[in-house]
Amino acid sequence: MNEKTTLQTLKFREREARIRLIMDAAERVFATKSFDKASIREIAKEAGMAPSSIYRYFPNQEALFTEIVLKNQVELNKKLEDVIAGDNPGNVVKNAVNTFIDFIADNDSYFRMMTIIMSQGNLSSDSSKKIIPIMNQTLDVLEKTVKSAHFKENSRTIARFLFAFLTGLVVAFNKLPGYNQKRIFSLMKEVGAVPDSLLKK
Repeated sequence: MNEKTTLQTLKFREREARIRLIMDAAERVFATKSFDKASIREIAKEAGMAPSSIYRYFPNQEALFTEIVLKNQVELNKKLEDVIAGDNPGNVVKNAVNTFIDFIADNDSYFRMMTIIMSQGNLSSDSSKKIIPIMNQTLDVLEKTVKSAHFKENSRTIARFLFAFLTGLVVAFNKLPGYNQKRIFSLMKEVGAVPDSLLKK
């Protein structure tokens, strides 16, 4: 490997590391504030860098917010795909539900960001164009889940139901007063088993 290639590689790695640092800091800020309330200055402070450094990679806070949502949604979709690839079609719906709940347990800030999108719905057309295809991919994965459990009829409608059910489940239970997080996620999985039992009847 020559010197030029090595320098290019180092520059690329530095750029990727900076982007990850910015996105991690922004995710922590967006976990408590919607993107239109969180400033680039706050994110820069959280990341320990100047605001001008962030603008080199993201034109505004909404663009940054969108990239974080996309990154997390792609990761969730991959985990759901892994469930389908497993060899247990009898429990695929239950396993998909548990995978969704476990992902939220490990990525609470992501869920808060998704609820902002769903409740406010005030993204620019550019951001919406990026997010809609990924959300449709989530529905595609859930539809595959339903089909792999041998429910071919109305599979898209059932997939939409699962997505709405899971989102509502987390909203209802995620910050339930009087319960610790372990008990909350245990309750989510108990309730989350209902669609699987209904589909098997």
